[in-house]
Amino acid sequence: MHSKVSLAIDFADAYPQQAARILEQLASTETSAFIDSVPDRQSVSILASMLPHVAGRCIAALPVKSARKYLSGTNPKSAASILRHVPDAMADSILRGMRRSHAMRISILLNHSLSMVGAWLEPTILTLPGDCTVGEACKRLQEEDYPDFHRIYIEDGEQNLVGFVRLAHLIQEDDERPIANLMEPCPTPLRSNVPLDSALTNAAWRDSDFLPVVDRHHKFLGIIRYASLRSAALNLRVAENDNDTSGTFLDLAEACYIGLADVMNASLSIKDATHRQGAQHGLT
Repeated sequence: MHSKVSLAIDFADAYPQQAARILEQLASTETSAFIDSVPDRQSVSILASMLPHVAGRCIAALPVKSARKYLSGTNPKSAASILRHVPDAMADSILRGMRRSHAMRISILLNHSLSMVGAWLEPTILTLPGDCTVGEACKRLQEEDYPDFHRIYIEDGEQNLVGFVRLAHLIQEDDERPIANLMEPCPTPLRSNVPLDSALTNAAWRDSDFLPVVDRHHKFLGIIRYASLRSAALNLRVAENDNDTSGTFLDLAEACYIGLADVMNASLSIKDATHRQGAQHGLT
């Protein structure tokens, strides 16, 4: 028995997405028990690879402390997609105990309907104050864990978006130079409460594949990518036409949004070969 468990853990570590597809076929109590028995790093990876509504059922079957630990390890997009499928009282309890910055980013996404831009934005975006120097900006870049630095947004003291700088320009300048001297104007931002179809018609998409998003007070919330927006709008229309606004097509949209490479397999049966491979490792 011990060797089967070890093999299952090894399989989940090496192939988290395949393990997620197998675990999605099991009862949520069984899947939750497995997730809670493997190392935390693997639990986080598996949950992030599962379809959101299935991961939500698993989270709901876990103690709040465990659920909070695992969702604290996922990115805000994954956590928000999962928490949409968790009872409100439990979701609130999970968020209350999280690191404040992480909980706030998740809450931004949860506070918007899936038909609005704010539900699909990327909130983990590095911003810099307009009064810092190039040297200070580079130091912050080295300390951050966000990889998409080619355009870095600048805020004023009231968190209003005032422009952006390009990484390619930043790294060529003297450390003492004010970052404001390198700043370029931002395209007109999208409002987070704008419906998806309306946002798709924005003329700014002609010049950029992603746009900044602000709330009704013009505070910067994050960015939205055209590909994510188009995918979400398309799947939302399909779901509405099929009267399935809480089912398969929205799950596919959410899964595309959080970046699952094999998302299309979610609506198909798992191949026999996958079943056999999982059985050999003790997952079926």
